[in-house]
Amino acid sequence: MRSRIFILSGVSAILAPREDQMRVLSLVAAAVLASACEGDTRPDQWDAYVYSDRADMTKVETIRGFKTFEHCQIAAIDRLRSMPDPDAGDYECGYKCGTVAEYGGLNVCEETRK
Repeated sequence: MRSRIFILSGVSAILAPREDQMRVLSLVAAAVLASACEGDTRPDQWDAYVYSDRADMTKVETIRGFKTFEHCQIAAIDRLRSMPDPDAGDYECGYKCGTVAEYGGLNVCEETRK
């Protein structure tokens, strides 16, 4: 019986009998699943970032944990309107936000919207 070489996502395997093929495919599937689970640990939610002074983005109030962008947007606008000078401020909503060590602990979002 001839052996075949397959390269799957950087993993090479020499396959002979059918049982070995199934064993290798099971290992590759487990490795792919494990890497997908380890990748992104940010919460699956929207967070509102409300800035009291759009010229100074260091003054930020964060409201976390919205299931939808629309809920996040409503909360951010309501909070902005309750500030002493709402016209001086701004807001944004971020999806799947979290600090990233590779960027010096900077808060990074998968998506931001207004």
